[in-house]
Amino acid sequence: MAYDNFGKKLKRVKSRSKVTPSTRLKIIAMIVGVISIVILSFLAYNIYQIEMEKRAEELNKAKAAAIESTKKLFSNYPNDPHLHMFIAKIQASTSIEEIDKIVEEAAQYIELRKYKDKAINTIKEIYGKHYYESPYAQSIVFKIQRATSKKEIEKILRDSNIKEDAKRYFMKEIENKVEPDKYYAIPVFGKKTLMKGVEVIDYVKRLSLAEIKKIAEELEPVSFNKVALVVPAVQCGKVPFEGSKIEIYDRSNVSKDPVPGIVNSSYVIIDDIGYREIIAYFGGYGMGDYTMGIYGRGTDIGIHGGTTQEESYNATIIGIRYTLENVPGILHATAVGRLNYEKIINKLGKYGERLNNVSSATQIFDEKSKYLLIVQVSSADIPRLLSISNRDMYIVVAE
Repeated sequence: MAYDNFGKKLKRVKSRSKVTPSTRLKIIAMIVGVISIVILSFLAYNIYQIEMEKRAEELNKAKAAAIESTKKLFSNYPNDPHLHMFIAKIQASTSIEEIDKIVEEAAQYIELRKYKDKAINTIKEIYGKHYYESPYAQSIVFKIQRATSKKEIEKILRDSNIKEDAKRYFMKEIENKVEPDKYYAIPVFGKKTLMKGVEVIDYVKRLSLAEIKKIAEELEPVSFNKVALVVPAVQCGKVPFEGSKIEIYDRSNVSKDPVPGIVNSSYVIIDDIGYREIIAYFGGYGMGDYTMGIYGRGTDIGIHGGTTQEESYNATIIGIRYTLENVPGILHATAVGRLNYEKIINKLGKYGERLNNVSSATQIFDEKSKYLLIVQVSSADIPRLLSISNRDMYIVVAE
């Protein structure tokens, strides 16, 4: 029995050991296939690993470049918390496309930030040193800082009233600087004009903000020097009076700005006055009976240094010549008490003003007259005034 079992087992072993060539080939093929699969899998895995490493390297390079680019975008804003936020997003990104979107988002943020800064800086420039005095200006800036788009900022600026608000502060600055009775040199139509403090305040109210700011910045009272000028009437026109504002031009160089001045006092220079009239009488009544200068018919002019001549041509016509010689001598005689002060003042008082009025009414001008003007001129303008020769000096009354 045991022998039979052993025989069966031996047969099975022998049968197993009997492998045909075809079977062997199949086995070899299977082994080769398995090995090939293993090798290919190994190669594929390695290729995959290499590709993944390559992609990871490219992604890391892209991240590093994006971070560097973002830092450059924020170069003017290194402390902006959004910088770290964008860097964190880049570091957490999983693709180059995602990185590109983050960098683009950062660029848009910086563009908006710059636009905000430009708008805010413009507001600060408008207000200058008065920016922190204006709650309104700061409220506009706060709105701009919270804006999320350029359009929103533009609307905020359109709806605001910044310039008018700023004007109030510069007007107040000027009002605090000026003294009502002092003079200031103010630019008017490109040339400087002298104005009293009260005139300055009234004038600047009509100006633009830029003009008001310039005046507020440069406003200083004028330091005057007095200068005596002898000017022929043809170079001046009617005689200016005390307090008149004048502009002194140089005819040899009309491109120069005129020298502004204030007339402190003015005089008409007179030596002798002469006048002649003919009066016709009919039936004892004169057709004319008028006076000239300080006298009329029947007065005692002779004792004042003047002379009167009468020439009778016939019973009804009389020619009369009036002359007043040495007018300065009359003034000196009055000053030393030899002539009646009140009477001389009454006759000669406001001679220049009356001369102006008569000349204006008749449009007849005495070109031989000369004026002595005592003029107040800014100390800074004295060299310019001295450079103008008498023959080229022309004076225009500015008011």
